[in-house]
Amino acid sequence: SKSILKANNIRIPTGPSDAWTADEFTQAMKTLQTHGFAKPLDVKLNYGKGEWYTYGFSPIVESAGGDLINRTNYQSADGALNSSNSVSALTTFQSWFKSGLVDRNEDDNAFKSGRSAFSWVGFWEFPNYQKTYGDDLTLVPLPNFGSGSKTGMGSWQWGITSKASSLDAAWSFVNYTIQVGPELALTKLDGAIPSRKSAISLSPQFAQGGTERLYIDQLLGTTAVPRPQTPAYPTITTAYAQALQDIIDGKDVKASLDTAVKTINQDIQDNQGYPNN
Repeated sequence: SKSILKANNIRIPTGPSDAWTADEFTQAMKTLQTHGFAKPLDVKLNYGKGEWYTYGFSPIVESAGGDLINRTNYQSADGALNSSNSVSALTTFQSWFKSGLVDRNEDDNAFKSGRSAFSWVGFWEFPNYQKTYGDDLTLVPLPNFGSGSKTGMGSWQWGITSKASSLDAAWSFVNYTIQVGPELALTKLDGAIPSRKSAISLSPQFAQGGTERLYIDQLLGTTAVPRPQTPAYPTITTAYAQALQDIIDGKDVKASLDTAVKTINQDIQDNQGYPNN
């Protein structure tokens, strides 16, 4: 809510380049905690431990200069996921829970009801939130934990199996969905970001000056980071999600990340490094 931020003298970032620092965001939450918001942050804990924990919170590690795995060869997470920078950033994240700044959001209504002032979530909630807040709703980039604000990217895809009963028919459907007209219709229905650049300028909310333009600026810049492109990803996301849950529950941050690293590295070792045959 722009009006809430302005009323409490909290600056509103204009884009990724001037995102709040982690300390600045922490202070903003503490300010609001003393001005009517007992638990000012919603991070969608109601989604549960799973892919949301990786998609939503790996940008914390990446913003600190760490990563889910060393992407030079995808052979180890050691020194990336459990680096000192990663530990420091997730210690800050953990402190938000210890300080009582995070709403558990069991009713999935923390932000819409006004209990929380911030909702850390993906693009899919924007249309829903806009129905409640209207023009007072504003998007801001995720906090900068030391190496610039980062965000997740990539969504579910259409694909064609070689066993499809009619490859031509399957391709006709996929080809239809990626045309500009159907693309605009789909994004209007699900609130997703257009997958074609040619559709961006035709989408009022994503075009220059639009209410959701931040998403486009992040994708076209260096802010958006894809999930690691490796067959080890199912293990990576499961291990990281467990580490995040442990950190949320108050367990030692370094030990939680070290355990995740061991799990990831063991999987890579068990699969002979996932050779590209």
